[in-house]
Amino acid sequence: MEREICSIVSNDRVAKDIYKLVINSKSIIKEASAGQFLHIKPSLNYDPLLRRPISICKADSVKGHIMLLYRVCGKGTRLFGGLGQGDCLDIIGPLGKGFPILKDKKAAVIGGGIGIAPLLELCQNLNSPDIYMGFRDEVYFVDEFIKHSGAFFLYTEDGSRGSKGYPIEALARNISSYEVVYACGPKMMLSKVKELCEANSVECYLSMEERMGCGVGACLVCACESSEENYYKKVCVDGPVFNSREVKFDDRYER
Repeated sequence: MEREICSIVSNDRVAKDIYKLVINSKSIIKEASAGQFLHIKPSLNYDPLLRRPISICKADSVKGHIMLLYRVCGKGTRLFGGLGQGDCLDIIGPLGKGFPILKDKKAAVIGGGIGIAPLLELCQNLNSPDIYMGFRDEVYFVDEFIKHSGAFFLYTEDGSRGSKGYPIEALARNISSYEVVYACGPKMMLSKVKELCEANSVECYLSMEERMGCGVGACLVCACESSEENYYKKVCVDGPVFNSREVKFDDRYER
């Protein structure tokens, strides 16, 4: 884990409220891996006080660039959206446990919405995984993922791109083809992926998203329920990537 003042290479809007941020890094990038995240101060002063956790989307060690994909949804990310080339960010990272890279197993990768962000670096490090992606309506980064896919399945809720519905539907039809499944997205989707994989004895890894305060396991804001009775895990240090059998979802997600 390093703290570094990183300059911005570019910060471009790629869809409604979705931005691609590329930063220049000398130290953080040396340790960065798929599934980890960076903890970023939205400004160089103390308003807002707390850092924002943003998943590593792609790391280019040759150029020293880290690409992040984020959604503008509050004060901190609105400040990110107003930054441009040459501006600087105070960053701590990389943090958390990432995805195990199982190149010898037939893999499927499934992502929903902004949950696709940590999956691009993962896909680049696997052997042509089958990729399942779902969006509400406007899609983004599809071409980036297709480059690294075996089969590619695109779903939108309104059917405006790809098939109408949800990517879990296609994954369920093909689940017997896979030895491992990786997922990131809404909790409802993660719950269904966990249920599907465990029912079919398929190894499964989930990238969990929770609100974070400290990012280093001290504040307990990001605690999620463990499969062990009366026990919670910290997403920032125990995850954000978990074997599906390590975590559980409450009833509203397991319907």
